[in-house]
Amino acid sequence: MLDQYRELIDELLGAPRQIRGLAGDRALPANAATLIAEIRDRDAMMLERLNVILRAPDPRLPDIATAPRTIESYGPDLLAAADSARGDLVSLLMNLTLKDWERSAIHDTEGETTLAEEVERHVDFDEAHLARIRAALT
Repeated sequence: MLDQYRELIDELLGAPRQIRGLAGDRALPANAATLIAEIRDRDAMMLERLNVILRAPDPRLPDIATAPRTIESYGPDLLAAADSARGDLVSLLMNLTLKDWERSAIHDTEGETTLAEEVERHVDFDEAHLARIRAALT
């Protein structure tokens, strides 16, 4: 079980390196910047959601919806902000106990869910966005 959770963390840790490798030193096109901002924003939302699961007595989670955003800065600030949001999320995950990973909540559309299932859905979101970023930058 612990190996499965480590694998999820490793997948989340690999995404920023992949994005930086794809982006290089060039200015980001708007479509890639938007996708990176969506990942950054979703990381921040996930941090909040996981804290609700960990701290609330009867946690309830609304469905996540990522709205399209207009990005004003395509430079290193966006990548740094994305790295920071991912770092905060991974830091929380690395300090969880096995019992924490199994904590449950009621999800508005998924029904009963666990913290681990929320992280798995986030990894799936991340992988889909990485594929779209890769397509936008290659």
